[in-house]
Amino acid sequence: MEGLKRENFYSEKYIKNLFDSIPIPSYVWQKRDNDFILIDFNKAAKNATQEKAENLLYEKASISYKDRPDIIGALNECFNQKKSISLQTKYTVKITGEEVYLSIRNYYIPPDLVVVHVKDLTKRKLAENQLLESEQKYKMLFENSPIPIVLLSLKGKILDFNHATEKIFGYDKEELINKNYLSLCFYPSDNLPRFKSRLSNLNQGKSVEPTEFQIFKKDGEKVWIYTEISLIRINDESLIQAFIFNITERKNFEQKIERMLRIERLISTISSRFIGSDNIDDSINNSLIEMGSLIQAERAYILLYNEEDTLEFYTQEWCLKGIAPQKINPIVIQPNNFPWAQEQYMKNGYIYIANKLNLPESADNIKQVLNDLNIDSLLLFPIIIKGELYGFIGFDNVKKFQEWHKEEIDLFRTSSEVIGNALERKWSEETLKGSHQLLAGIISSLTESICLIDFNFNIIWTNNVSNQLFGQHLVNKKCYKIFFQRGKPCENCIGFKTFTDGRIHEKEVELKNLDGEKIICWYTSSSAGLNIEGETEFAVLFFRDITKRKTIEESLIKSEQSLRQLNEFLKEKIEERTKELKESEDNYKRILNDLDVGFYKGQFKGELLMHNSKLNQILGLDASISLVGLQAVKFFVDDNTQENYYNILTRSDYVKDFEAKIRRPDGTIIKVNLNSHLIRDNDGNPKEVEGTVILIE
Repeated sequence: MEGLKRENFYSEKYIKNLFDSIPIPSYVWQKRDNDFILIDFNKAAKNATQEKAENLLYEKASISYKDRPDIIGALNECFNQKKSISLQTKYTVKITGEEVYLSIRNYYIPPDLVVVHVKDLTKRKLAENQLLESEQKYKMLFENSPIPIVLLSLKGKILDFNHATEKIFGYDKEELINKNYLSLCFYPSDNLPRFKSRLSNLNQGKSVEPTEFQIFKKDGEKVWIYTEISLIRINDESLIQAFIFNITERKNFEQKIERMLRIERLISTISSRFIGSDNIDDSINNSLIEMGSLIQAERAYILLYNEEDTLEFYTQEWCLKGIAPQKINPIVIQPNNFPWAQEQYMKNGYIYIANKLNLPESADNIKQVLNDLNIDSLLLFPIIIKGELYGFIGFDNVKKFQEWHKEEIDLFRTSSEVIGNALERKWSEETLKGSHQLLAGIISSLTESICLIDFNFNIIWTNNVSNQLFGQHLVNKKCYKIFFQRGKPCENCIGFKTFTDGRIHEKEVELKNLDGEKIICWYTSSSAGLNIEGETEFAVLFFRDITKRKTIEESLIKSEQSLRQLNEFLKEKIEERTKELKESEDNYKRILNDLDVGFYKGQFKGELLMHNSKLNQILGLDASISLVGLQAVKFFVDDNTQENYYNILTRSDYVKDFEAKIRRPDGTIIKVNLNSHLIRDNDGNPKEVEGTVILIE
């Protein structure tokens, strides 16, 4: 039977040669008694089975594929319907035990034969799995990064960003994707020229330094960010990669330090202003203006008790432009009627209401008074003279709620004490009519070290604080020897400058007290008296201890340095992650180019986005030629075939073994097999198509 069947089938010698020349493993099955018998195979099949195919010759399909009804079904379908049948399947080779992916094509040959071509797709399947795994890893790293990352086109269009970016800006992806970041509303408009310049420099290949600026989140919150941008290549496309860091905390530290320094300077300036001032009312008014402006209040004033212990009137009042002066009804402001305010004053030493709407029920009467006076936020410091409460120095806002920090309140309380002392001086001068004893009393009551020197740097008077810090019997000694432990006048002596120009001078200095402890002081020099020629005869030296503030400042600076080190560490980690992503992209490209089938990815019915070199080979093109940007639909020869292909793809989300004729760039027509799957966007609309192309003929 063996000789008969093979002789009939190969009646022509060249047919046998042609069959053996087929590079795809091929098998010939003959229909016999409701079964199929393997009657021959070609050389490729022999090689694929490691020359063990002879063991299966003349075996029935029902035995060879007893556990694979799909393969037997394909044989029967091909024979019964007299047409070609194809399927892809995972298969365990009976002879070798190897598990492979196969593409099986059955061709009917009259009267009773079925020729089966078997192509091993194992390498392609493994490559596809590796490709999918690589993409998933990249996506996972991108999305799960704790650092906000944004991908932009070279013109500034937002292409993608991760979850951390959504958190820092407060916007979802759907709200920002495909929008140009230069047109978004969360950047102050005055930053746009700088952004455009950075984009231009980056496109020209110039280095772009990191920058920091303020943004508005979706909910209106202001946030400071620090950004680094660079050019990267993804799928042969140049993109802009932006890393974003939230530096709001650091900025708040910087602003806090600057604000504290400004307050410290103001305190020194106010203290110096009242020493030697002939017009205390003007000094108080100027101090109220400076304090109100610095604390961002809309009104600043002095409110005093009258003889009936009622807060009756303002002696001085400063109002921001557009804010009307306030006159308080003495009948309304009865302190005994406000136990909540008295309790807060006894506890804290001041009265602070950041938001009248948040007052407790026990303070409803205060809330009513504030409503009547159109006050939203209130801060009152006591004026204490000789142990008695004479009134308050007040700040309030009528158009907004204002939150003042405890550090600011503590520092401003010192300024209020200075003003209170100045008021005491004013009233004492009015009572004692310019007694010099009053000046000494006021100066002695201050908590800062103060001394009076003459033109020869001799100390002619000191207060108690100076005596406690630097010792008794300082009078008639040289100031530079006592305070700076020098044998000659100091270089750049601000006391000498005051004698020269009569102005106030100040700077920071380091001293040692009686115990040898180092103290840091804000040192101020001011004119204290003039001779008959109008020249400065005496200068007053004012030393305010700022050691504690400097310690806090240094701690904040160290914290900032730690944050910068953390930023550098994160930057290094980002660079390492970027390198890993670049290596992953290179491996991905290498895998694609190693495939023995054409691979492509493109827009749905649009431009090609990427392809491998095998596709160039199928189209008869040199591997260096890029097809990116070409319209994929133009390759189809027949419009009906093209429409059928996209209909199946849209309906099933994939196409398997779709045969189509395509036209090469040189005009020749070839037949290919397409295996594709559809990628949809978040709304379920067709977005992209990727798959493989196999040359048939």
